[in-house]
Order: sequence, then C-alpha cells, then structure tokens
Amino acid sequence: MKSRWVTHEGVRVFIADFSHQGHDGAAIAAECEAIKAALANEVPHSVVSISYVEGTLANEDIIGHLVDLVSVTNKYIKKRAVVGVSGYRRHLLYAFSKVVGDLKFSVFDTLDEALAWVVK
Repeated sequence: MKSRWVTHEGVRVFIADFSHQGHDGAAIAAECEAIKAALANEVPHSVVSISYVEGTLANEDIIGHLVDLVSVTNKYIKKRAVVGVSGYRRHLLYAFSKVVGDLKFSVFDTLDEALAWVVK
C-alpha cells in the first residue's frame, strides 16, 4: 500500500496515494481496497485526507474503482484535498465529483500546499 498516515503541524492526515500508476486499473483497485481497510475503523467525518493522483490517468476501469471507493469512504472524510491534476484533467475531476455526488474537495498544485490547507 502506497497510501499512508502522516502528521503535519500536529494533525493526523491520510494521504491516499494513487500517484504514477498510469492506466493500471489493477494497481488502483488494490490501493482502493487497502484504503477501505485503513479507514474502516475511523470515526465518521473525522479524517482529513489528500488524494495524490499525479501521473495517473483516468479510464473507465479506474473511474469505476474510485467511484466505489468514494461510496465507502466518504462517510469518514471531514476535509479533502486533491493534488496532481491540472489543465483538462482538473475539468474531468470536477465532472467526476458531480457523477459521484457529495464529493467536496479543494485542488492544489503541490502536496505542501494541500497539507497546509487540510490542517487549518
């Protein structure tokens, strides 16, 4: 599992790390299952999270895994940032959020910017 817990300015942050997977749906599926397990015992609406997606491209398989993940983990997330999307990919992310439903997030260019925001 690439995803991990970190502490930033005294706040526990979960980094959902989907970075540099290209179009590898199997790798994304495995990461999604690991994330579900990692968050399963968290208090609802208590987790601050960053989704790191740089170097990973969306296709139907990957989007399906992410939709399933969000439907399971959304109840645990209090605040969410996304890092690693720019240009047209940012527009696709907003479209994805509308398909999923209740998916609120802010987008940042760097992990440091996202960390600073989620701990406020």
